[in-house]
Amino acid sequence: MTPMEHEESFQLVHFEIPDLAAAVRLTRRLGERWNVLLQDRRDVNLVSVALQPSPGDLAVLLRNVEEWVKQESLCAIRFEVDRRDYVLVAGEADWAAIPVAVG
Repeated sequence: MTPMEHEESFQLVHFEIPDLAAAVRLTRRLGERWNVLLQDRRDVNLVSVALQPSPGDLAVLLRNVEEWVKQESLCAIRFEVDRRDYVLVAGEADWAAIPVAVG
């Protein structure tokens, strides 16, 4: 099975997480229920989740990630489903906890 065929056989949801450590925490959290892949890219970390075929699985996933965003004090993250981009907003930002880019 090619990577493209594999992607088409499952509905994937991709979450963009700016901090690698936070992306690892989300991957571990979601990995308890879903098949999850973490891709460490130069500009952003991508946490990809394969939805289960059960009805309502996307809603369960988004509620789970919403709670995580709130716990992490991230305020908002971008995600993609069905090749459309969305923003998930939860809680309030803790600006002191956000990593500063060194460059």
